Amino acid sequence: MMARVALFAGLLLFYLFTFWQQEKGVAATPPSPTHPAPPLIQEIALGYLKQLGGEIQFIKTAVFVGGGITMRDRLEYAPPLAARLTAAAHLHPRFIDTYYLAQAVLPYIHDEYAELANDIHRRGMAVLPDNFVLPFFVGFNHFYHLKDPGQGAGYLHQAGQKPGAPVWFGHLAATLAGEGGDIYGGLFWLRAMLAAEEDELMQERYRHSISMFERAVTVQEAVLAYKAERAEYPSTLTELAPDYLPALPEFDPPFELSWQPPELRLLRVR
Repeated sequence: MMARVALFAGLLLFYLFTFWQQEKGVAATPPSPTHPAPPLIQEIALGYLKQLGGEIQFIKTAVFVGGGITMRDRLEYAPPLAARLTAAAHLHPRFIDTYYLAQAVLPYIHDEYAELANDIHRRGMAVLPDNFVLPFFVGFNHFYHLKDPGQGAGYLHQAGQKPGAPVWFGHLAATLAGEGGDIYGGLFWLRAMLAAEEDELMQERYRHSISMFERAVTVQEAVLAYKAERAEYPSTLTELAPDYLPALPEFDPPFELSWQPPELRLLRVR
């Protein structure tokens, strides 16, 4: 019995000493992620274990993100981090945690990595077609990080069509369509949502937004008529009245028009 206790105590002391040495090394030299082997090579090598390989890539990335990025230049560790998350999505595309981790880290490094995050999400969209979170991530990245509300609107509209998606996805998609210059598309989506909506409060919200989009459409059509007749765009919207519009329509807060020739946008001011 005493021999077993002594053996256990010795093993415990050895483990604690090894752990202490490892912690000293980490403190002295912050860890850096390394580039993994290309996903195709890993997939061939792992065979049926490729799902495990994907999870391993995810775990290595999560461990690094959890403790290795403090006071580090983000662009220093970004390439291997993106490579590991890409490999994880290739090896185990149905593992949803990979996409959440990619979204939490990559877009906030640089615009280039927001694009890489979207590539990872689109791989997930291909194998998880009913998941509304992934197209939402892509739409959010286009709007917030890549300053492209038009593209973002399309993905948010797609997310809103998925089973279980929140009803406000569609309204947000229409709003971003207006901000991206696709006023006709936003109006079409709002009318379709109004036709399918049963809640009276939501119907009223849709009607208000539809009214603002319809006013924007009258201005858009006046701009097109001006361009067709004069072969140039007006420098300001006030040039449309009174020949092409009796007067510029008013917009209720939070909506307002933005005109930067040749693009008319209906903004929702925050």
